[in-house]
Amino acid sequence: MDHVTKKYHVITDELVLFNDEYYVTVLRVSLDSMGAASLSEIFNELYAFSHADVELEIDISEEQQGTWYLQFLVPYMLTLSDTAIKRITRGSEALQSYLDERSISLNVELLRGSDIFAYMKRYNPGLAEVKK
Repeated sequence: MDHVTKKYHVITDELVLFNDEYYVTVLRVSLDSMGAASLSEIFNELYAFSHADVELEIDISEEQQGTWYLQFLVPYMLTLSDTAIKRITRGSEALQSYLDERSISLNVELLRGSDIFAYMKRYNPGLAEVKK
């Protein structure tokens, strides 16, 4: 078994299955419209978000370039892709409501297709797309 190579399977243009572990959707958040003082507050609010349908991961590795990434994750185990899509939709809507209640407006862009692959490959150099 090759422990370096990770599997990447495209489910839709916006959803992938990563290494038979998680369904993943990624949002790019532009920080250009936010002040530096509010970044820690926004991070704390995002970190505090919890929803039964999704796990939310926050990637601040490109903060110096004015970008964060939000990953919506749904465990693969016992979850069909159609169910994962519904769970991510509900989680995304819940996050939007959560942010609206806190008067937080984020400038986000949903990563699609090759942009998701490029993002995932940054952290997984051995990433290989598989066809099912």
